[in-house]
Amino acid sequence: MWSHLYWYYEIRGNETYSQQLLTNDVLSVLENTGKLKAKGNQEFCNMEGLPWINVTAINSRNGSYGRAEDFNSEWVNLIAIIGSKSTPENETFYISLLTDIAEKINWKLILEEDDNDNENVVLRKKTP
Repeated sequence: MWSHLYWYYEIRGNETYSQQLLTNDVLSVLENTGKLKAKGNQEFCNMEGLPWINVTAINSRNGSYGRAEDFNSEWVNLIAIIGSKSTPENETFYISLLTDIAEKINWKLILEEDDNDNENVVLRKKTP
């Protein structure tokens, strides 16, 4: 999805969302970034003074989610992220933070769509 207001990212194990991790393991990584704070069940936002970001650990159905149980599960197969484009320089912060998270769980970091209409742009590949 492209927006002139937001960047949409995904951290996932593979294109089919079939790779899962224990929710508690993912939440531990998110809690220990030093840049995110818990906002709700499996949902995080930026710490005070940092660029606005919303990070949600989800058990999706092929990348789709929205039901309450998607946000209250034993397993996670998607981390969905929204970052604001209001300050373009913040993209560096987002990429750095999200790359660190993706590396810790060895998943891919994906930009859903760039400004040139390229979809599923891989920003960090999974290591073998």
